[in-house]
Amino acid sequence: MPKAKVSTIPNTKTLHTILEEYQETLRDADRSLKKVLSLNPESEAYWDELTKLHPILTTMESSANSIQEEIENLIDQLPED
Repeated sequence: MPKAKVSTIPNTKTLHTILEEYQETLRDADRSLKKVLSLNPESEAYWDELTKLHPILTTMESSANSIQEEIENLIDQLPED
């Protein structure tokens, strides 16, 4: 009777979830950036939109760090050749 193959590919479910969340944050950032770029810097609306963009960019930075850490973790789990 053949033995079941043991998966040598690490579980990427966590990475997939983080990437999906990051993708949504990127969409939010894109919408916000388009608004900021379309407004006059001398207008109050410009500064309101810029204020909304700041936390999105902070979230992106944190998410990017999480993605990097998860990728490094997955690479460390790969079998050595």
